[in-house]
Amino acid sequence: MARKRKAGKKKAKKSRRRKPGKKLVGKKVAKSQPTARKELSEKELIELLSPRREFDLKIWKTFEEMPKKFCIMLVEKLSEYGVLNTRLVKYFVDKKMKGIYVTINKNLADLIENFNAEGIPTDNIIFIDAISRMIGDNEIRGSNFYYLDSPRDMVELSVALEKAISKIGDEERFVIIDSLTTLLVYNKEKIVEKLVHSISGKIRAWNAKGIFILMESTKKETTNTLAQFCDRVITL
Repeated sequence: MARKRKAGKKKAKKSRRRKPGKKLVGKKVAKSQPTARKELSEKELIELLSPRREFDLKIWKTFEEMPKKFCIMLVEKLSEYGVLNTRLVKYFVDKKMKGIYVTINKNLADLIENFNAEGIPTDNIIFIDAISRMIGDNEIRGSNFYYLDSPRDMVELSVALEKAISKIGDEERFVIIDSLTTLLVYNKEKIVEKLVHSISGKIRAWNAKGIFILMESTKKETTNTLAQFCDRVITL
């Protein structure tokens, strides 16, 4: 009986747990180290809080949801016009895509200067300038630059688009029309409607990604009419 009691005591000793506060001898407990936070630079912080960031997130999300070919109408505020258009081009260039940029609102020299200032290469973009000749601005020489006599010549614009798209080839590509609001200044509404209808059909036939830029100051009725030719409307 005495032996059985001793064995029971030994088992009891083994099952005893360490009392709180008692130190373990010979064992080291690894302490979790706090994760070091990466401090943002002033430039990164400004970029994170700027309207550009909101634009990027909204545009990128929409583009990723769209099929390979699409037509989108981008309704912008005039105050954000220059910045947002630059970000739009940057998105496509970063994707290694080639494309066509039709400028009706700003002369080509200033437009390219803006892109260069943002570090956006323009080698793979064909520009169609429909405003510089009309206002008497200097023309830039190069195989990637097409100049129209006037934003009123819709036939010439369509021909220039056909030439430009054939030059790019069958690679993934984009077409930006900047802007429909300016086209409406020089042309009757019905003419612009027909043009958008025609170009949107061609963009889909080319398996391209098309962007029609429109200022929010455009009449609501006109916006709704033009929107029917696009797959989606994004208001910024």
